[in-house]
Amino acid sequence: MIEYLFQMNDIRLFAVLSSVFFFISIVFIIVVRSAIPLRLRYKDNATIIGTVSLISIIYGILAGITSLYLINTNTSASNIVLGEANSTGNVYRYSQWLKEPVRSTIRHNINDYISRVINIEWPQMRTGKIVDVNGGNYILDKIMDEIIKYSETTTAEKRAVDKLMDDIRLVYVDRQERIEMSYSELSPEIWEVILIGTFLTLFLNFLLGMNFYFHLLSSGAAALMCASMIFLLMTLDRPFQGEFAIDPGPFEAVVSYIKETTAKAEVNHKVEDVKR
Repeated sequence: MIEYLFQMNDIRLFAVLSSVFFFISIVFIIVVRSAIPLRLRYKDNATIIGTVSLISIIYGILAGITSLYLINTNTSASNIVLGEANSTGNVYRYSQWLKEPVRSTIRHNINDYISRVINIEWPQMRTGKIVDVNGGNYILDKIMDEIIKYSETTTAEKRAVDKLMDDIRLVYVDRQERIEMSYSELSPEIWEVILIGTFLTLFLNFLLGMNFYFHLLSSGAAALMCASMIFLLMTLDRPFQGEFAIDPGPFEAVVSYIKETTAKAEVNHKVEDVKR
């Protein structure tokens, strides 16, 4: 059930959470009004309001800190994806300084790696499945072997090899961090505290003594606020899942760059052939 909520369309998720919280509010208001006389509840309104205010402040601070943490986590995950894609593009770019057949081998492997990330690993991350890391690691290992075995003969080749070694190491590091962050989520203990705060904030509102319709309006507003906060935390909780999840855009940009580079190279070869 929980996994289904995380995969749900955001508009539908918000509608479901709001409906559930509104329904709970209506039911509890009716139950409390029938169980506790209005006179008793009205007499203690000041105490109830003070308690609600204190709990709401603590709840708001906790939810705000949690939201800030999740925003920073999502930003870090986005930067890691961008760094991995940039380093992958750099490996393709600097391979042009190497001789054949090493250059073509590295570029072919880079294409395979990007394709695997976009078409295999990303769908697994989007659905919360365990990422199959073996295929990607094997491709990177092959690229590393080609670079290590390469015998540079010029200064340009030596600089290119050094740069390639640095970038492929960065790909390894960013790849590992990306996969680890695809499993990141708030711990059950944090969710328990958030839900306890949500329940207390709503429940104490049910004890207020006031006109029935004003009571519905007051509790409905609190329910909407709590539903909005839970919705925000759920949409931020898992960086690679949900409607606003991090997408493989940076890798797709590298694919576009590779296609443009390949097209230009083919045009240049045709021009040279014509000149000959």
